[in-house]
Amino acid sequence: MVYYTYRQCPANHYPYVVQAGDTLNSIANRLEVVVSRIIAANPHVDPLNLRIGQIICIPACPPNHTAKIIQQGDTLYAISQAYQVSIASIVAANPGIDPNYLRVGQRICIPPANAAGNTHSQEMIKAMQNDINMLKAANSVQQTNESNYGSSNRVTRILHVTDRELRFDAAPVTFSGNYKGHYTLGKSYPYYTDAAMGGQRGITVKDNFGVWHTFSYRVPMT
Repeated sequence: MVYYTYRQCPANHYPYVVQAGDTLNSIANRLEVVVSRIIAANPHVDPLNLRIGQIICIPACPPNHTAKIIQQGDTLYAISQAYQVSIASIVAANPGIDPNYLRVGQRICIPPANAAGNTHSQEMIKAMQNDINMLKAANSVQQTNESNYGSSNRVTRILHVTDRELRFDAAPVTFSGNYKGHYTLGKSYPYYTDAAMGGQRGITVKDNFGVWHTFSYRVPMT
């Protein structure tokens, strides 16, 4: 019988009990941690002589980094926008990660936002706005909406916005879709409403980039 000896691990680390057949490489691959970081976290452990039942400390993420568990639908682009860091910095913080194949339940480390990262984000947002302005200029629906409602003082407030859902105080339903970045929680936006036969309704709301989005929903018949 093997008796495990308790070992206190430092902050942002967690203990791992060595199993039969374990090597540092197999542990690193299974837990998605670079071998050199495991060695650095366990200076008194002989990496060539792991013992069954031995407890080693596994670094969760480097200092000042945030652990992120991949959810269904996550992409590096969406994650970079949510945390205001560049995709390149996320890849650099996670050696071996495949940017085109993120697995649900996978743990990655998000580096801290810095001045360079914020500048990158601002430049990207500016470029996006320039592209959107060109698209708006060529889109008759956007031009009509802006002409008819752009100066309206009728506004709706954002009650809920995530990378999956959106809710306005001017509509009684929650809409599905990724509108994070387009709308800001608690902020008010110009809008107008439409009604159609059979209880069908529509709400059209201007976003942070000046683009009008239309959301349809059905009112239950009474």
